[in-house]
Amino acid sequence: MSVAVRERPLLMLCLSLALPCMADESRPEHMVYLRTIDPAIQQDIRYASAHNFTGHPLDGYQAPECLLSLDAAKALARVQTALQSQGYGLKVFDCYRPTRAVADMGRFATEPGDPRKTEFYPRVDKQDFWRLGYVARVSNHSKGGTVDLTMTGPGALPADTWTPSVTAVDCTAPYGQRWHDGAVDMGTGFDCFDERAHTDSTHISVAAKANRQRLNSAMEKEGFSGYSAEWWHFTYTRDPALKNVMNFPITPLVP
Repeated sequence: MSVAVRERPLLMLCLSLALPCMADESRPEHMVYLRTIDPAIQQDIRYASAHNFTGHPLDGYQAPECLLSLDAAKALARVQTALQSQGYGLKVFDCYRPTRAVADMGRFATEPGDPRKTEFYPRVDKQDFWRLGYVARVSNHSKGGTVDLTMTGPGALPADTWTPSVTAVDCTAPYGQRWHDGAVDMGTGFDCFDERAHTDSTHISVAAKANRQRLNSAMEKEGFSGYSAEWWHFTYTRDPALKNVMNFPITPLVP
């Protein structure tokens, strides 16, 4: 199959979303690998694996790496330093997201099948993802300054190793029962499409509320703004240049 034929579905998809979408787009100079700025920040890039709400690696995730704009990465490193002084730390689940991956999420929401519903959206129909604000047609993640993360620290259960054979557990289940991601109790798991994942939810424990507040405070001090429907979602607001969405693939870091 020719390159032109292979790329035609991607091109048509991008045209339908009114997004720039060149298959040969290269990584801009201002976009950096987070581990080159602060290797102490843990990474569990879910969309590079099948352990996410779609049940498959997303298009464009060729490596489990976090990329952000240089300013956003440096700001996140300052958050890490501040939290470490309190005995805590950061773990990122997603950072820059190619527009082709956003489109992949959109396709999933319109196609039959719910391979990860039990864990990630047990009480939501995926056709309602857009209406409820869990999936966007154009994502700030594609602009390079948005990150999904959690907080590690005292009392956190060790992270488990995920395989497709693992029994799925509701992301709103009690802390000790749901998936162990190596973080402290944040009230729900990552990418939990449920009201309990709303930042100001009153249906979580006192400890989880305190952990969310600690994370929010540390992130806000360095210019990150949260999102009311997802406690894990933050966007860097001190770089007005981050306006354009990007589509370059996430590839392995070359030493």
